[in-house]
Amino acid sequence: MIRQAAAVLALALVAAPAAIAETAGSAAALRSVVALLPDWPTDQQRTEEPEGSAVVVGEGGLMLTADHVIGAAKTVRIRLGDGSVHTAEIAYRDQETDLAVLRANIDLPVIEMAPEPEPATSVCALGNAFGLGISVTCGVVSAAGRGGIGFNAVEDFLQTDTVVNPGASGGALVDAQGRLVGILSAIYTKSGDGDIGVNFAVSSALARRVLQAAADGRSPRRSLGASLQTTRPGPLAAGLEVLSVREQSPAAQAGMRGGDVILAVDGWPVASVALLRGRLERADAGGVLTLRRGESVSEVQIDLTD
Repeated sequence: MIRQAAAVLALALVAAPAAIAETAGSAAALRSVVALLPDWPTDQQRTEEPEGSAVVVGEGGLMLTADHVIGAAKTVRIRLGDGSVHTAEIAYRDQETDLAVLRANIDLPVIEMAPEPEPATSVCALGNAFGLGISVTCGVVSAAGRGGIGFNAVEDFLQTDTVVNPGASGGALVDAQGRLVGILSAIYTKSGDGDIGVNFAVSSALARRVLQAAADGRSPRRSLGASLQTTRPGPLAAGLEVLSVREQSPAAQAGMRGGDVILAVDGWPVASVALLRGRLERADAGGVLTLRRGESVSEVQIDLTD
């Protein structure tokens, strides 16, 4: 698989010499990505996406993947670049973020995690597209902090135009240094299963939160303790209107009340509950909410203690 990736990179360098620095990192990260082989029940086999991908993120063969790849499978295996197949343990599943944690007795490099990239940053997707083996495609970050897309209950996505096809789910989105910026999760399609350049990866900051929850044996959920609804379109900035606040909840302790409108979390605009939850559950969340109350705007600190 590494030789195949090197050939792809060589062609890219001939066509675009400026891409040298942008693709070298992804070649180094290739050995941290493996093919995932779920053992689905006979009546739930998937011919359109027979395999998936996983990324080595910790010592002792600790891996992250997309939970939907596992699906109804009770056991999974992984295939390395040399073709060897190994049993992997399903250690933790979090359907609300579409992430799962695996562990296998393998010795592969641990991928480094990176800060959130800015839009237009060059990135590459490493995954097992259509079960053909780990391959590399490159593009840019189209947008960060995407939520309310409708895939997951908790969403904090990077959007990318990097080509991502079935089988690559659970693979790595990496920056120019080969550092992990996201776990490949979903693609937009109108018909069929081909990529149309609107693809989503769970942010590494949200993935770190799920990893820590798995290590601690607890849920990664953080509850605001408020009932919310999206604001109606109008001349004011969009947000989430507070309908009610539960007593003794983090929202109540911060002084929030019905009629308040949440505009942002840690300075990031939020206009969907899924994105609000995603930004609050990131490993680097600060819990600072920007609120509109009547005509005034202020900030309040939410207690993020687990």
